[in-house]
Amino acid sequence: MGNDGGSIPRRSEMVREKKHAEKADPKAQLVAMYTTCALSKRQLEQPIVGDGIGRLYNREAILEYLLDSSAFGDNTSIYAHIKSIKDVRTLTLKANPLRDETKTSDEQSAARFVCPITMKEMNGNLPFEFSWPCGCVYSAQARKEMQSAGSLDTECIVCNGHVEAEDVVPINSLDPDVLDRLKGHMERRKKKSKKKAKGKSNDKRKRDDGADAATDCKGETGPVVQTTKRAKNITNVVVDQ
Repeated sequence: MGNDGGSIPRRSEMVREKKHAEKADPKAQLVAMYTTCALSKRQLEQPIVGDGIGRLYNREAILEYLLDSSAFGDNTSIYAHIKSIKDVRTLTLKANPLRDETKTSDEQSAARFVCPITMKEMNGNLPFEFSWPCGCVYSAQARKEMQSAGSLDTECIVCNGHVEAEDVVPINSLDPDVLDRLKGHMERRKKKSKKKAKGKSNDKRKRDDGADAATDCKGETGPVVQTTKRAKNITNVVVDQ
């Protein structure tokens, strides 16, 4: 019999209730993600960085992770895409003027940061984004409104720096489809960066080879050969140094 004298609950019902109780509240999860470093689980402190899938970290934690990933336990596979400091971007965040920094977060409800365009609080209730090239953070609402008003979709709405559509990174998205899309953007950026670096390396090698050739022609040993043209005959003249 049950505790109330009624029927005994079936095991399947108990399992369903347990799973329902353990299911995370998406709203509470987002609030935590906007205030907590995804790596160290400590409170976010400036300088704050974001990765290609929109997760937020303390820059100090990323540096510690790159020096010794084993210090962060068995969850390091989640952050395997971060192989260097270039895989994160330092974020430019607008401080909330209504927040009293002399008080702790538990003593006030105001968020630490706001959208620099709309002044809406960055607390998990509204979607925020950042531009990968510059790190400027703003609300998704601000970007959509400014683009509707005629702002170029190839410019950051905060600093006017050049951005592509794939450079806009939603912060702390929980949508699997969005995360898959961001991972694709991240991989394309890495390939593009490697190709650009290879091109620069080839250009430098060509310049170095040209400089070496010029040095060989101006060597101090041996005679300098000058070419003079007389009528249709070309004569090589050896000039003593």
